[in-house]
Amino acid sequence: MKHAPEPNENNTSHSDGGAMIRRPALVATVMIWDVLALLALLGYAVFLGTGYEYRTLRPADAIKHAEPFPEGADPAVQAKIKRDSDKVFRKLAPRGSHVVIDRVHNRLYLWRANTLLLEAAISCGAGSRLADTKTGREWTFDTPVGRFRVVNRREYPVWVAPDWEFIEANEPIPRSRSARVQEGMLGEYALDLNIPGYMIHGTLYSRLLGRSVSHGCIRVGRDDLRVLWRKVPIGSTVFIF
Repeated sequence: MKHAPEPNENNTSHSDGGAMIRRPALVATVMIWDVLALLALLGYAVFLGTGYEYRTLRPADAIKHAEPFPEGADPAVQAKIKRDSDKVFRKLAPRGSHVVIDRVHNRLYLWRANTLLLEAAISCGAGSRLADTKTGREWTFDTPVGRFRVVNRREYPVWVAPDWEFIEANEPIPRSRSARVQEGMLGEYALDLNIPGYMIHGTLYSRLLGRSVSHGCIRVGRDDLRVLWRKVPIGSTVFIF
């Protein structure tokens, strides 16, 4: 009586049309092609680029003094455009210190004219959404984009938790204001922006700085927040992009 061969690491008991399949060899071949495909993709990425460009931005005055006119353009027209451009730049240029917030990379920059005073890791809005199934209300926890200004400064601010704080925690919404007050959540200082409910403030979660985890406000670490408190008065411009 003939017995079927014992399966081993090189063979299987499965046959297809009488031909024995060596699966390890097949797997090795597939893996080789996967590696070659990955190397090809990496080669394309190096050659063509990934679509992202990282470079140092030119200062505003360098852009202002760039020559945008084609060769042979009317000098009178050039002079008028330059005069008009200078007026626009003077009007748009922030006075004193101004803050630039890159919410994509979670970075904050404090500038005075063309001098960088501070670069800090921050936490911007997570971009998540919350819906109240009982009332149909919805919230999107995102950091707004645009040009804003500091309208108030608060030392040792308290946070009055809005409805969504309790809905998110699946807790009943309190009726009294005192039940909503939470001390210490905003750190030592808060710089209120001219959009209701949005501010630059401290955080209890410094380990999460550099990640988009907030409900829309800009969270800053303690030491960096102290610099902002000293350098950013009411009326300062805040650019968020």
